[in-house]
Amino acid sequence: MSDRQAWLEDWCPQCRAAPGRRCGERKLTRDYSSARFSPLPRLHVARGWRARPCSTCRAAAGEPCRTPTGREASRIHAARLGPARVELFGAAVWDELEREHVDVAAVPFVGRAGRGGEIGRIRVSRWGDGELVEHDRRTPRDELAYALEAPVWDRYGTFAGHPLIRGVVTWNAESRLVVISGTRGDERFEETVR
Repeated sequence: MSDRQAWLEDWCPQCRAAPGRRCGERKLTRDYSSARFSPLPRLHVARGWRARPCSTCRAAAGEPCRTPTGREASRIHAARLGPARVELFGAAVWDELEREHVDVAAVPFVGRAGRGGEIGRIRVSRWGDGELVEHDRRTPRDELAYALEAPVWDRYGTFAGHPLIRGVVTWNAESRLVVISGTRGDERFEETVR
């Protein structure tokens, strides 16, 4: 449900960001004659409305909201613009990592303009006998996997306008830090996300 890559296929109902673009906010210039669009560090939760069923009109995931007479509603119902019960956001991701006894999760990715991005196999590890031991490989896309790869889509969108980027998103449960590191073109980078 919270596959943020799929969220990028639609307009954002909150900030009106175009498909493929990151969510952002408009900031007025000093003379108030125009506005600049500055990207936000995360996509708006409302952007994933299409992947959620509507509790107001009972529309299934992927279907538009309906009026009581059965016609398509003019707006998306507010109940659909927030996260669903099963979606992992914020502190819930750390709680889920703790529940599964995960200390470090590594999410490799690659992407570039014109090709979009791809997520590699997510490696989940824990500390055992003083060293980090890989104990699980997540290949099916469950809610935890979607939450772990979300910083990639939040940060790069569909990679429009970016050179080749290869990197890893590292979730450290002990310090509760998420770090993206890798190469952008020929330059190395490392940035803390959360």
